[in-house]
Amino acid sequence: MIEKYIKFDNVLQVQRAFRMKYRNEKAPSHSTIMNMYSVFKKTGSVKPMPPKPKQPSQKRLEAQIQLKTMIADPTSFSTRKAACTLGMSHTTILSILHDDFHFKAYKYHFWHKLEEHDYEKRVIFARWFLSLAPGVKFFFYFSDEAYFYLTLPLNKQNNRIWSGENPFQGIELPLYDKKLLVWCAISAEGIIGPYYFEQTVTKEEYLKMLETYFWRKHIQNPNFKKYYFQQDGATPHTADATQTWLKSKFSKKFVDKKMWPPRSPDLNPCDFYLWGHLKSVVYNPLPKTLDDLKANIRREIKKIPKDVLNSVFLNLEKRCKSILEKNGGHIEA
Repeated sequence: MIEKYIKFDNVLQVQRAFRMKYRNEKAPSHSTIMNMYSVFKKTGSVKPMPPKPKQPSQKRLEAQIQLKTMIADPTSFSTRKAACTLGMSHTTILSILHDDFHFKAYKYHFWHKLEEHDYEKRVIFARWFLSLAPGVKFFFYFSDEAYFYLTLPLNKQNNRIWSGENPFQGIELPLYDKKLLVWCAISAEGIIGPYYFEQTVTKEEYLKMLETYFWRKHIQNPNFKKYYFQQDGATPHTADATQTWLKSKFSKKFVDKKMWPPRSPDLNPCDFYLWGHLKSVVYNPLPKTLDDLKANIRREIKKIPKDVLNSVFLNLEKRCKSILEKNGGHIEA
């Protein structure tokens, strides 16, 4: 279009030439051609000129200074409170945070409170795990229990009803929801479980499960003698009878209560992967009974591919390295 306008110096001639070349396209308007030619004369390019940045008002500059002071304490900062304090609209406050500061809103991470000696124990475990031969890390069982409720869990912060009008729709929740206590042991080779505890776990029930369920399945693996076994510091796990039995079966390959760092779900694949994954998929289709929920859990565990389990344990290795970098402190989940 620029070439034709320079040649003819006539907008109608440019439009006519455009229609001859592009017969199925609508010719550009008079203003489009002239605007493009004006930009070309100024910049030597047909690309639109970028908009001139607007200088912020004095009030906005003052608000920026005050906002920087206010967000220094994120625990007490609220955009709506800031809007009231500064006498500005909530939209303007968000605009300053997004457009001027290029900030994004991030949620808090909730971690187990670490006690004074936990940091050292986490470092010791991470060093020990990383010191193992590369292949050994894939012969490791991490175990844990978790509750699964019959009713689909809803997040008040994320679940919304999109509608033209407020439907005033609610969800009835049982006062005491039915639930399952599920135990699993996860490794890079596969998962033993689920095992369902029908009642609260006692040290007798837990030891019985290890003897009659876990061990019978474990020894079916031709490489069962190569495996390590981990459990956390729950009371049934740390009972003397439980610790003695596991040491008799795994010897030095048992991660006992002295070796496993307490309050460390970020180091247990059951916590940082398995339970979250299962709870996101077992409610499709929605279970009507606990037996339905059990079937869904079994189905979804079988569907987890081996390459995903390998990735989980490679991720565990990265987490141990992060623990060392943080001197035993919290790591990003």
